[in-house]
Amino acid sequence: MEVLGTHWLHRIIARIPPLTVYEGQDTRTGTPVMVLKGTEGRPLEGPALLPFLEALEDAWVLEWPLGAVPLSHYLGVADLERLAVWVRAMAQALKDLEAQGVAYAPRAELCLVKGRRVWLAGAGLKALEGDGRQALLELAKALAGGRFEEFPLREALERGDLEALLAPQEAASEALPQEPPPEEPKKRPLPVEEEAPPEPPKAEPPPPSPSRPKVIRIEEKDEPPFPVVEPKNPGRRRILWLLPLLLVLLGLFLFRPRPQGQGPYAVEFRTEPPSEKAEVYLLEAPPGSRLQPGTLLLTAPGRAEVDAPGVYRLRIRVPGRDPVDYLLEVPGPPLTIRVR
Repeated sequence: MEVLGTHWLHRIIARIPPLTVYEGQDTRTGTPVMVLKGTEGRPLEGPALLPFLEALEDAWVLEWPLGAVPLSHYLGVADLERLAVWVRAMAQALKDLEAQGVAYAPRAELCLVKGRRVWLAGAGLKALEGDGRQALLELAKALAGGRFEEFPLREALERGDLEALLAPQEAASEALPQEPPPEEPKKRPLPVEEEAPPEPPKAEPPPPSPSRPKVIRIEEKDEPPFPVVEPKNPGRRRILWLLPLLLVLLGLFLFRPRPQGQGPYAVEFRTEPPSEKAEVYLLEAPPGSRLQPGTLLLTAPGRAEVDAPGVYRLRIRVPGRDPVDYLLEVPGPPLTIRVR
């Protein structure tokens, strides 16, 4: 392991002659950093750029946000919805750099992501100068893989139109031509026929007179002239008073607040091809989770359970291949591990 100043250099992320990029760590604080050796240029600052920490001899030290991973981990497997968020963020950063007269071509190894956040590294270096719009198109193709034709921002990327990438979706939908309202069918007059006058009602014959007069009998009832009120059962009254209390207690039990971290949340892991096996380790858990880092969650394919929602940082190990770090958002769709 190399040491540069007060920083350990763990591994090489990318080589772009004369530039070499390392994943490092501060020996004093233990925080992760990105070290760029062979730098030539001036460091820039911006909301979408990795914060600049210090300049060493022929090297820059940049801050590495906790939990962030390089975009190269998502090559060919990126979710299209989240990829659209990343592309818009990088398009805004490229537009800001172009306004400063800086030509910067982003690389997958030098772009860090965490959830929906994106950070670019090395803006201002001569080794990373290039056509940013063409580089953004190639980067989106590599991340989407075979699904790039389905990517909603594909046409704007191919045109290199940063304004179209940054336009809100509502404005784009309003710009579409509206179809004219359908014409109402014309009403045709219906022929009117005169109705014949109604026939006069026939006179009904008078009812026959009764042969015998009706007899009306008046009898007295056997019931008393006043209502008899029976005393109510005291046991039934107690039950009626207890029913509202039971309903209140039942409602409090059903709607009681659950303690934070209660789950579980099931996460399904798949492998492609299904015959491959992959070990999934936990590196970092969200606030509220009781899972310990370094825990083996499962051997995929299969299903694991976590105890809190949020973003989990995982490390996936496949025999014979380098481990890959991945940020998993829970709850979410099943994760497919493609072994190439």
